[in-house]
Amino acid sequence: MPLEVGIIGAGIGGLSAAIGLRRAGAHVEVFERSNFADEVGAAITITPNGSRILDSWGFNNDDAHIVEAAGMRMVDADDLQPMLTEEFRSLKDEFGSKMGFYHRAELHRVLREMAQSNDGSQPGKPVKLKLGEAVVHVDCDNGVTKDLVVIADGIRSNLIKDVTGKKQPAKDLGWSAYRCLIPMDSVLEDKDLRGLFDGEAPGYWVPCNPSDAFYMVTYPCRTRRGKLLMNVALRHTTKSHNEKKEDWNSPATVEDALDVVSPYHPLLGQLLQKAEEIKVHKLLRRDPLDRYSRGRAVMLGDAAHTIPPTHAQGAVLAIEEAAALETLFRGVGGKDLVPGRLKVYGNVMKKHIHIVQHLSDTIPGMYDEYRQKAEELWGDGLYPCEAYGFSAPVRQFLYSYDVRAEIEEGMRKAGML
Repeated sequence: MPLEVGIIGAGIGGLSAAIGLRRAGAHVEVFERSNFADEVGAAITITPNGSRILDSWGFNNDDAHIVEAAGMRMVDADDLQPMLTEEFRSLKDEFGSKMGFYHRAELHRVLREMAQSNDGSQPGKPVKLKLGEAVVHVDCDNGVTKDLVVIADGIRSNLIKDVTGKKQPAKDLGWSAYRCLIPMDSVLEDKDLRGLFDGEAPGYWVPCNPSDAFYMVTYPCRTRRGKLLMNVALRHTTKSHNEKKEDWNSPATVEDALDVVSPYHPLLGQLLQKAEEIKVHKLLRRDPLDRYSRGRAVMLGDAAHTIPPTHAQGAVLAIEEAAALETLFRGVGGKDLVPGRLKVYGNVMKKHIHIVQHLSDTIPGMYDEYRQKAEELWGDGLYPCEAYGFSAPVRQFLYSYDVRAEIEEGMRKAGML
């Protein structure tokens, strides 16, 4: 009998789990509390450790209008002079896949189409998606009617206590992020801004001042109609009038964002003034969890962990977790084997989740409590503290991780292979 799976949440993590488990032979039903037409948000990066998995699933990058990342330019926020340049052109040769920039709605759309496809492009039975269906409680020990339940309902999940046995609310860090999308045409038409981007290969352009912990991250993405946009993210101390703005799509003003960049080069403000609208959301953090499963239920994605965009591993980790479930439950039928498989999941994934979370919480180039925890957890072999995000040591550490190989090794140790 095929495994009957219920997934709570149809974001990137939930849809990735749906694809992976469908490919493993399970019958999958997804329950999503919203009635969205598309995923909200601006742009998103998928690094090679996630892209390899998407490639193995037959993800159509052309349909998702990928912009392949060619490199990174970090510049001094005061004078815009180069500080660090990194090339990404060799990533496919080094790690087996590329780094991609996506409009979040396009990535979400293609994942949803893959999950529900009935044209033979995906093995297994098409996933059933039920919109407007909220799940408010999961009785992991006695009341799970599905063979396997995957909790993927986001950072504000109310179901964490059902798995861990205690409330673990996300904490306010005192930081927020402004985000906006700017038409690249309007940037290149500006004679002052044109020289910063004209003729440059697509990649990160990051004005920063490490002593102030100031980072303004920009990179390109494309819409469904192929329009090229510049995605901008700007971390800042939360302003008093934004204290309640935790939703991804909370509106903000250009003036608020201009205030944050005002101490630095005037072209930063000139760039932000081209934004048609600016959104703001608070940055939240939850301490790493002691466990990620109970009985026949497992958590993944933002419900299981908060991952700041420091190394672009948030969505990637959710995709890795989905591939772990695909590997664990390939060909498995019936609920009796599920708790044992989820025990292997916890044994393998807990350390990986914790290390990614600690490293993402750390401000690049600084030694703080999160870096210390990462060193205590990992031991020898961690990249140097002074390595900046997306630099070669960080890429080697994160992008070489093979979640399927790690899960298979865990299954061998448990006598499952």
